[in-house]
Amino acid sequence: MRSPEQLVLIGLVASATLWPQETLPGTTRWDFPADIAAEQYAELRAFYERQHQTAYNPLKGETARVKLRELIGAIDELTVGKVDLRPQGESDGVKVTLVEWPISRIGGIGPTSGSSGSLVRQWGVLLEPAAPSQGKRPATVAIGDADRDNAQNQYGWQLARSGRVVYLPLFTGRRAFSQPWLEDRQWLMRLAYQTGRHIIGSEVQQVILARQWLAQWPDVASVSVWGEGQGGMTALLAGILDPQFESVASDRYLDDETKEWDQPEDRTLWSWRLHFRNADLRELIGPRLKPRPAVTNSPVKPLPIDPIALSRIANHQFTQWQAYYRNRAIEAARLRGTVWKLDYSSPEAYERSIGPKREAYFDMIGRYPAPVAPLTAQSILVYDEPEIRGWRLSVKVYDNVHAYGILLVPKTIKPGERRPVVLVQHGLGGKPEHSLGVKPDEKVDAVYNRFGWKLALRGYVVFAPMIATQDNVERTKLIRRCHPVGMIPAGMDVRKFGRILDYLSTLPYVDKDRFAFYGLSYGGYTALWTGPGEQRFKVVITSGHYNDWAVKTTDLTIGTSYPLYFNVFDQYNFGMLNRFNHSDLASLVAPRAFMIEMGSTDSVIVEPRELADAEIDRALAYWRRLNLSRKAACARFEGPHKIDGPEAFAFLDQWLEWTPTQQSITR
Repeated sequence: MRSPEQLVLIGLVASATLWPQETLPGTTRWDFPADIAAEQYAELRAFYERQHQTAYNPLKGETARVKLRELIGAIDELTVGKVDLRPQGESDGVKVTLVEWPISRIGGIGPTSGSSGSLVRQWGVLLEPAAPSQGKRPATVAIGDADRDNAQNQYGWQLARSGRVVYLPLFTGRRAFSQPWLEDRQWLMRLAYQTGRHIIGSEVQQVILARQWLAQWPDVASVSVWGEGQGGMTALLAGILDPQFESVASDRYLDDETKEWDQPEDRTLWSWRLHFRNADLRELIGPRLKPRPAVTNSPVKPLPIDPIALSRIANHQFTQWQAYYRNRAIEAARLRGTVWKLDYSSPEAYERSIGPKREAYFDMIGRYPAPVAPLTAQSILVYDEPEIRGWRLSVKVYDNVHAYGILLVPKTIKPGERRPVVLVQHGLGGKPEHSLGVKPDEKVDAVYNRFGWKLALRGYVVFAPMIATQDNVERTKLIRRCHPVGMIPAGMDVRKFGRILDYLSTLPYVDKDRFAFYGLSYGGYTALWTGPGEQRFKVVITSGHYNDWAVKTTDLTIGTSYPLYFNVFDQYNFGMLNRFNHSDLASLVAPRAFMIEMGSTDSVIVEPRELADAEIDRALAYWRRLNLSRKAACARFEGPHKIDGPEAFAFLDQWLEWTPTQQSITR
């Protein structure tokens, strides 16, 4: 039998093991940086920039062309309809004609296809030498940069004066014209992007249609294509996909040394640099890639077209493509219903059948490499309150990439006891301190309701990660770097959270089989997007975020829809709506426990609420069909965009099999 002195000594040893004064077990002391957010952004920017140099899977021949067509969103069948020619007069020895023809209905199924007059049209300016032809003439499709009016394309006019037939396609410009709060090309690109389309692909297809039309002329000998800047990109890609172009000239694109991520947003192409470098594009064109033809560089007189008519064309064109892309987003709901074949006969059968859907999810967030070994962590004590201790914790994920957050550990834990862990996630502009609420802050607590602190008082071990959402401009810089290499920040968060769980699992007071995730706003986004990828989360709660994502990202009337804002490209994922809405992401959490929390006046949720309600019901239906309806719920409360808590806390208790401590009940 041990003496009282021995028992005291044993207690002190146990206490020292559980509660080191400055660092966590298995970590070295961390000199916390002056600006952790800036450090995190710098790490991520550098990581994605390295991927541009190292992540590369080149394709050849027809396989490359098929992939190129997919990545630029040139996936629809467009045709040359009845051509309308409207002569405008003659200027400087050149006949000028406005050209228009229909290329598609505005939709593809039932009512979305519109009436007989609801057509997407192609417009252009045709330039022909006024002098009689002495035989067949060469023709050129000439495309200027997107920040200029192609009808006034100086080089195109000079080509026509030199004896060529020239077609100047009229494309949507890089300007705030039809939608004054956002550049028109940016707006259309976002709408298209959600369903695997792109304004670049649509324009490439229109250039190919123009070649087909010109090639039918009896007095046209051949058709070439030339472009400059954005037009240089369009010309090059059209030439790759259509070998019937006799020659291709591309200025200020292949030789543009501007970094990919510093280019205009509307030029972003998903996973482009995984498969295509400039040398690959040159190889696909081959000897048809030539310098632009030399012409006399002389002033060109004004175009004899009413500028008001050109403005009307620009508005018509924008409106028609807007309807076309928006209707594809609506039609995607039917497509999603045909993609996935799931087996609900048992949770095990469901897990097997959902494999292809999970693989598509990983394709969407990015195939991140496995974290580096060994497990390396740093920490420093930040809180020592009567009820809890807290440490800042940094865990290495990759070389020069670290996961960061704050760990709260209740002092009520007994030696040998293992407790469940809840990760609590802040939102836009937030930091770990906000989601924890250890130190009261009236403004912050009105949103986050000190939910991390309350869970710690309830007896949970709590970890508050930092995600890179402190600044929308900085977040967009990440998106511009990661999309071309087929990654999104949520994929990095999956890896970061996984490494955090690896470390937490080594702690003597953590039950590695009872992890949960609970986040608000951007934290709710993070819960929904990372819950499917990190399956050690036994409970996932998304608060203040869950929506009908087709409406949220493409609607043109709801004030909180993302097309209306500038630095929100993170909310757009190439081809997502063809495969996933929010209920589909939720389905990848099943059969684990899942909860949606939302306030009655939360303006983040789309109106009318019936739209989100239907998407909520689609999510909960997965658990109902598995006879697990108690493991999925929607916690509604009266109030705005904030954490509520009571139902969510009870849900965590139930599915993490935790009985709250007496301390949490009395506080």
